[in-house]
Amino acid sequence: MDSKYKYTYEWTVDYCYKGTDVLINKLNITNDEDLYNAERELVSFRISAFNDKPLKGNFDFKYLKDIHKYLFQDIYSWAGDIRNCNIAKQDLFCLTEHIESFGNDVFNKLKGEKYFVDYDSETTLCKLVELFADINALHPFREGNGRSQRIFTRALAKINGIYLDLTNVSKMDMIVASHESINGDYQKLKDMFEKNSHIMSEEERLRYIKIYCSSKLSSIIVN
Repeated sequence: MDSKYKYTYEWTVDYCYKGTDVLINKLNITNDEDLYNAERELVSFRISAFNDKPLKGNFDFKYLKDIHKYLFQDIYSWAGDIRNCNIAKQDLFCLTEHIESFGNDVFNKLKGEKYFVDYDSETTLCKLVELFADINALHPFREGNGRSQRIFTRALAKINGIYLDLTNVSKMDMIVASHESINGDYQKLKDMFEKNSHIMSEEERLRYIKIYCSSKLSSIIVN
């Protein structure tokens, strides 16, 4: 990976084993490579389970936290909790003291736009790109932000009748597109979303609303 896109972290004793940059984990793995492999395997299992039986939610900040907790529950005790250290990847992500307020702003805006369900598909896709960029800038967790935001966005796309699958996007392409979006340039993300999505039938959209949405949310967006 290009070194300019590597993460830098504000070190805190809360996250890493003493004298290392290895995250404290439930498996007590102290080798970085072993932890990477274990995390990838465990989270992949949880992603598969989520795809088979998704969590229901209200597509709010809590739902993003619930997704993160579900994916990383086997390996990190802080799964689902917002970070208490600052993170940068060339650009600084949201400062810790503003995560809750900025996060609430992002998801209140989504709610105010009725989760995009009243827009045409072209507008919805653009809105999904902007939301994806905002969640990336928020970067609320110490680890696992990308996987959580992709699952959240994919689910939101489905209830809007758009099948979005970013699994074949290369890691570097995603990093570059996300980096540019922080600076207000959404074009690479937009191209990526357009290339890796297609419109579903109304029957499929309604089915996904039942699968992903709480009963309260379903009643709001179907009517």
